Amino acid sequence: MAPARTLHSKVGAEDLLILLAVARSGTITGAAARLGVDHSTVSRHVARMEKKVGQRLFNRSPSGWQLTETGRRLRSIGERIEQSVDDAVRVVDADGEDGVCGPVRLLTPDAFGSYLAPHALAGAVARHGSLRLELLTSTTHLDLGSGEYDIAVSLEPPPSRAVVSRRLCTYSLGLFSSVEYAATHAELTDIDDLRDRRLVYYLDGHLDIAALRVLDELLPGACATVQSNSVSAQIQAVLAGHGIGLLPTYAAAFHPGLVPVLPDSVAVGQQYWLVVPSAVQRAPHIRVVADALIESLSGHLEPGAPDSVPFTPRPFTPRPFPPGGFPTDVHL
Repeated sequence: MAPARTLHSKVGAEDLLILLAVARSGTITGAAARLGVDHSTVSRHVARMEKKVGQRLFNRSPSGWQLTETGRRLRSIGERIEQSVDDAVRVVDADGEDGVCGPVRLLTPDAFGSYLAPHALAGAVARHGSLRLELLTSTTHLDLGSGEYDIAVSLEPPPSRAVVSRRLCTYSLGLFSSVEYAATHAELTDIDDLRDRRLVYYLDGHLDIAALRVLDELLPGACATVQSNSVSAQIQAVLAGHGIGLLPTYAAAFHPGLVPVLPDSVAVGQQYWLVVPSAVQRAPHIRVVADALIESLSGHLEPGAPDSVPFTPRPFTPRPFPPGGFPTDVHL
């Protein structure tokens, strides 16, 4: 008979869960808030674990705490422990009869997270009282191999083999100005007329996503005079009268003060991908959020849709994934 297993003297399950929280938050205080404990508790655990292991697990810097190579290897084990703990919680403290509870970390581009996700997920969050949504938005290229998310929405298909994905929906970029700007400036008749106008778009240094490098394709050599890494800031700049912006039509629909410019000439088709790490794809709370995004958004943001029609999410009806898990690369 195998000998009884003793408690580990170097690394315990609680230590790994704390390491995971610090890695996700990037700070001791952020991890403490996430775990619901005092920051000194987190600090003591990290210091004790590093002492037991005999090496640093985090590199400290003013911008945050980053895992060392050993820390990254331990993180993947911590994620498996976290999943097992979540499964156990769902067994003993299920939400109704479906077992949907716990946090879901959703990582999305800036505009999607600001304008689409809150509306698309409102029904699911209201329906499941133990479901928590952690919505992170990014204004730069999403690192889909980072493991910093449970579900991600990306402008590009994921390169990682550790995830499953599908096309979520398409949308379009169009030109918009403020109502006041349109009333005080001559109407444009051709896209080349834009060369005499002030433009609002992304910062050149933040255009690390191929799908967003479209302004130069539309108007070679053009340079936006007001630039921001945030779509929300771009919209506010256009509303303030700074010029004409190239904006997602679905985001512009939320702002009556915006009017389309050259709508028959400029409608740049884009698409969003839904990405889920393979390790969590079958978890009930992950599937509920993914299903809500699919049910609410699929087919509702086609390029060329009237800009005057505001986004209205489709009523959400739970739909389980096939037995094999999350569908891969489904063409909508």
